[in-house]
Amino acid sequence: MQLKKYLVLLLFLFSLHSLSGQIIDSSKLVLSNKVLFDFGQYELTETADSSITNIIAQIKPLKKYHINITAHTDAIGSNQNNVKLSQNRANAVKEFLIAKAIPAENIHIQVFGEAKPESDNDTDDGRQLNRRATIDVFQTIKLMPFKGQIKDNKTGEAIPATLVIRTKDNRDSLQTDSSGNFETVLPLGEVAGIDVYAKDYFFETKMFKVTPNLKRDFSVELKKVAIGEKVDIENLFFVGNEAILLKKSLPELPKLLKFMELNDTIKIEIAGHINRPNYPKVDELSWDFKLSVRRAKMVYDYLLANNITPDRITYQGYGNFEMRYPKARNEKQQAQNRRVEIRVVARS
Repeated sequence: MQLKKYLVLLLFLFSLHSLSGQIIDSSKLVLSNKVLFDFGQYELTETADSSITNIIAQIKPLKKYHINITAHTDAIGSNQNNVKLSQNRANAVKEFLIAKAIPAENIHIQVFGEAKPESDNDTDDGRQLNRRATIDVFQTIKLMPFKGQIKDNKTGEAIPATLVIRTKDNRDSLQTDSSGNFETVLPLGEVAGIDVYAKDYFFETKMFKVTPNLKRDFSVELKKVAIGEKVDIENLFFVGNEAILLKKSLPELPKLLKFMELNDTIKIEIAGHINRPNYPKVDELSWDFKLSVRRAKMVYDYLLANNITPDRITYQGYGNFEMRYPKARNEKQQAQNRRVEIRVVARS
């Protein structure tokens, strides 16, 4: 629910500001809770005290925030009295927050009396749920307009594409226009990732930090799919001497799956490689060579398990025959040696 509200807010701000280039102040729902009251009462119960105290503990680390309190009653009694009772309930929560050092200017109140029941008023349980105050905490965030274009890496021709945009707390997808252009807003100060998919092209990922000096006219160039072409599965790194992915690489396989689903006429070979720098080519019967096979098969098995038919994929190990860094000197270079590639072998 929290993410959904945030994404709806982004779309609203997008339409409101038309990406004019200004930094936009916005809010993100980060916490929501409710406290219940006894019949006809507005004093906080011991349970309510404990619940609000827990909320306050979670609020403290936030730099900028505001709190919205909405208060309600059941349907017993006159509407006039219920509005007054819900006002008293909201005030009781607000006063408790202020007593715990929450600034009064950060707190806003709405009262509804019996107008917005959460449950029916025909049972004791239903009426109890309606005697409530909801506490919503919104963190103040800044959003930066962001636009770009997807292009062919050789011709510069614009490409219509699908984008998946990821930040720490959110994930959304959008479609470019027919000229490969897209526009959105991103949270200032966060690391963002953009995964790009287009039919007849290899997929691409770009990672960057959203800063005020970030280039606003952003472009991603894609490599066209053709028989004989090959690309790395980027960021697909393995534990040393294992066919086990590093944790940071787990999100990469779904990208390959999406690529295969979008380009459903291609057949690929999955090529596995190991890291054995400063060493002769390993024997094809050796444990080392078989490790490269197992790494390729791990990817192959993932695609099979996700409904990519076996006639479209094969796998092959290449040992240390095609290392990027035959004389690797650091872990970064060694990680590039232990990689997996995809090679287009046919199109139907």
